[in-house]
Amino acid sequence: MTSSRLPAMIAAAGLVAWITSAAIVWLAASPLGHDEAQYALSARDILAGTEARWFYLSSGMSFVSVLGVIAGDGEIAVRFPAVLLGIGFVLTAGGLAWRTYGAMTGAWTIAVLAGLRVFAGNAAELLSDLPATTFLLAGTLVMIEEVTKRDDGPRWRVLLAAPALAAALYLRYASCVPIALLGLAVLAFGFRSIAKRPLPVIATAALFLALLVPHLVTAMRETGSPLGILMASKGVPGQTWIAQGLATYLTSNPVSYYGLLSPLVLLPGIVAPAMARDRASLILWSVAIADIVALGLISHAQARYIFFGLTLLVILGIEVIRRVIDGRRAVVIAAATAVAISWILVARGQLKRDTYRLETTQAIRAAAAAIRADAGSAPCFVVGDQFTQLEWYSGCTSAHFPWDSIATAKIYVVRTPSTAPVSTRGVPTVIATRPDVNVTRYDP
Repeated sequence: MTSSRLPAMIAAAGLVAWITSAAIVWLAASPLGHDEAQYALSARDILAGTEARWFYLSSGMSFVSVLGVIAGDGEIAVRFPAVLLGIGFVLTAGGLAWRTYGAMTGAWTIAVLAGLRVFAGNAAELLSDLPATTFLLAGTLVMIEEVTKRDDGPRWRVLLAAPALAAALYLRYASCVPIALLGLAVLAFGFRSIAKRPLPVIATAALFLALLVPHLVTAMRETGSPLGILMASKGVPGQTWIAQGLATYLTSNPVSYYGLLSPLVLLPGIVAPAMARDRASLILWSVAIADIVALGLISHAQARYIFFGLTLLVILGIEVIRRVIDGRRAVVIAAATAVAISWILVARGQLKRDTYRLETTQAIRAAAAAIRADAGSAPCFVVGDQFTQLEWYSGCTSAHFPWDSIATAKIYVVRTPSTAPVSTRGVPTVIATRPDVNVTRYDP
């Protein structure tokens, strides 16, 4: 085996591990989660030509979901676009690492990401976080290439960053935070290069803003402000107190929260400037830290919210480790063994995800089945805490107040032990009851 072939083999092994763990979850066809069902319903609305019900929901991910809904109503079909975009994520991350630090760092980036549960666990979920991160990484790659790798200033191909970053924003509106941070970091650390040929960068910024015009027009129409959708989507996840997310990110057990390899790669990534002080490393590090801190300050904790920052820290950490262990065969073998073990543990964890999802959605699926059997083909509306899943699996429409607007249809109210009291019109008839859920039909 030649040394030139080794990076390709490591990358291929990591890619196989990623696809395997994604396929385990994908083919298990677990019930859709709340957010997944919401994207699927939004896609169905798009195909039906009806007005969007959730203006704060990312339009880009809704259109991505259309591809899956066209393929079918089953979980495997609906999640198919997410599986492809997940593969795109790990390849793009590897590409950024390779173009910035070399083939070996790029290969190990793919391998390590496949062994981090926080990423691989979302490889087949119909969520916007991995797809948005993919395009953030693509835009970052272009910026790094053009601003830090050339002595004569950026070329016109820097324009490619604009559609990549715009796609990231359309896929996940919270991407506006890392996009702004990336722009500031590029200006701060790449100013001398940009000053030599500023026009391509100015044109890139102008193109990015032009690509956002449809979003700004929609925001004005829906909220009266060009920033209205961004502000509304910020409040959707909820937050109990400021810095709630950041506190969780910093104090959680990294092995259980991020994955087995996380302490080994994230900690070196955090201290990367001590070893790598080139402009590319400083841009990646400053954006990674600022992204995690900023999002941690304004929202509650979800590791997927900070995928971009985490990915950049992983890349930086792997580069630091590569420099330290380069030429130390025994240490390299030990590191490779740890990565291989992490693949096995991730795959094992994926096998348990289906069981967990089935258990946690059992009550809602039972309620949806009872509603579907009772309603038949008659018009119906469903009310409940997990309204997107109830609508997707029951075939009824999520009801909205006031009730007199749906006076001719049956209303099904689904109550779990945590459901707040619901008042509606009509004659109540209990159609299903069990310790964890009650379904009551209200006839006109």
